Amino acid sequence: MFTPIRTHHALPTALRGARSSWAVALLAVSLGACGPSYPESEYPSAPPAGVSASPDDYAPAPPGALWRRDVNEVLDGGLGKFLQRADLRPQVHEGAFVGFRVLELRPPAWWQGVDLVPGDVITRVNGMPIEQPTDAHAAFESLRSSDKLVVSYLREGEPHELSYSIIEKPAPAAKPK
Repeated sequence: MFTPIRTHHALPTALRGARSSWAVALLAVSLGACGPSYPESEYPSAPPAGVSASPDDYAPAPPGALWRRDVNEVLDGGLGKFLQRADLRPQVHEGAFVGFRVLELRPPAWWQGVDLVPGDVITRVNGMPIEQPTDAHAAFESLRSSDKLVVSYLREGEPHELSYSIIEKPAPAAKPK
C-alpha cells in the first residue's frame, strides 16, 4: 500500500529538490535505530515456527556498532521506507540551509536507544552535506562501503554526533560434539 509523503509546509524554492535529502538524513538516523537500538529483551528468543535459525542470528550488535547485513538490508529497502518513520523539515537560517529539523520520530519504540529528539537538526551524514539531491544520493551510497555511520546534528544550537561502527557479524561459534 502506498503512503503519501506528508509535508508540513511549502518548501522554499531553493530547497524543493532537497526532499530526497530528507530521506538520507532519515536513513542515517534510522540506521542507528537498527542493531544496538533495541534492548536485548525485545529480540525474539527463538525463530518463528517453521524457520530454522541459530540464536546468533537474533543477537544485537554490540553497543556503538551496527551489523553490515542490517545496514545493507536497510539500504536495499530504499529511502522511501524511512519517510514513513519521521517527519523532517528543512531548517534555514538567514536564507542559508542548515539541515533537517526532526519534527517527529515514529513509532517511538523503533527509535529507542538513538539520541535524537524532535527539534534536533541533522546537518551531515559521514561528514557529507545533505542539502542537494546529488549530495543526498552520494551520502546514501557511501554507506554501502563505509565502515562507520556518523550523523552530525544540532541540539539547541550545540553540535552533537551519533557514531556507529559498521561491522561484519562473526560466524556462529562451533558447537562442541
